[in-house]
Amino acid sequence: MRRQIAAITIALMCALPVTLAGCSTSVPTQMTSVIEGNDILTADLGNDLTAKGVVLAAVVLVAGDVDKALADGTVTPAEVEAARKAIAAGNLDLWRQRAEADGTK
Repeated sequence: MRRQIAAITIALMCALPVTLAGCSTSVPTQMTSVIEGNDILTADLGNDLTAKGVVLAAVVLVAGDVDKALADGTVTPAEVEAARKAIAAGNLDLWRQRAEADGTK
């Protein structure tokens, strides 16, 4: 079951940037919030926040039931909030990069 969820999560992570980019009405001409984005890659995260959890929370926000994911302990409230901010700021890909880097340690 967890492998199936992981496979679905990875598939949605790959589809999410394309979907979000397709919803954009304009093409950005420069990177925004570069300093904050770089902090995502290096900052110490709290006990209730992981990069993998933020990416998973973003997937749940787009295609799932957030309340159920919170109730099941799949994601934390901090991860959901970070995912919302990342989607709004357009830096979810930095969380994905952090999650990949954290997974290789």
